[in-house]
Amino acid sequence: MSSEGEDDVGVFDLFPPSEDIEIYKYNFGDLELSIRGQELQNQNIQPSTGLLPWPAASIMSSFIAKHNELFVDKNVLELGTGVGICGLIASRYARSVLLSDGDTATFDQLNKNIELNSHLYNVNGPSSSSLSQSKKPKAIKLRWGKDETLEQLKSDLCFQPYDIIIGSDLIYQDSSIEPLFYTVNQLLAETSDATFYLSFLDRKNHLPTVERVSKQFGFNLSYLFKQILSNNNKVILLKIVF
Repeated sequence: MSSEGEDDVGVFDLFPPSEDIEIYKYNFGDLELSIRGQELQNQNIQPSTGLLPWPAASIMSSFIAKHNELFVDKNVLELGTGVGICGLIASRYARSVLLSDGDTATFDQLNKNIELNSHLYNVNGPSSSSLSQSKKPKAIKLRWGKDETLEQLKSDLCFQPYDIIIGSDLIYQDSSIEPLFYTVNQLLAETSDATFYLSFLDRKNHLPTVERVSKQFGFNLSYLFKQILSNNNKVILLKIVF
């Protein structure tokens, strides 16, 4: 899988220090989870992007819970997982879930959230060994674009392209969009039902760039959800396929 202009693809970094931790309670359908993360402050000056729940994660998680049949028996990768909300919801239904983030500073809270919500992936209860352990999400460092972490993942002897890739609130600047799609292009299976689900709050009209770069990498894009907020920002959920 390739695209013209790959040599221009870079990686990006938005990883400031952490702040105080809060406990958030969520309900998606009949699923409940508790998430450790930062308190949400002004979205434009938030001191860290990966250590708190962001708005589009709720849109993605609601979609997964409502349309869980799409995730049953699938191998799922979450990009920019942060505190892990969406990936944890997917772990209830998927065969396997890999949580990834470019910021290792998020991993302490992420691993605590995985343990805190073991009821989601321990479908046979905590005493079951084989099934529950195999469904426990794993967390790895993965930076977007042409990066050694991507090559390490692809070189793993057990690596197989993913049936589904999910990502929520990944887009804060246009320069991150091409590295994001490069990564998806490299890791998504080339099958008829393989899908990249992307949700984000379009704060600065990033959507035209998303559409252009998606097409550049040979993807087809469709809208699953779009809502205009009172501040004229848009919350968007996209389905992206080859």
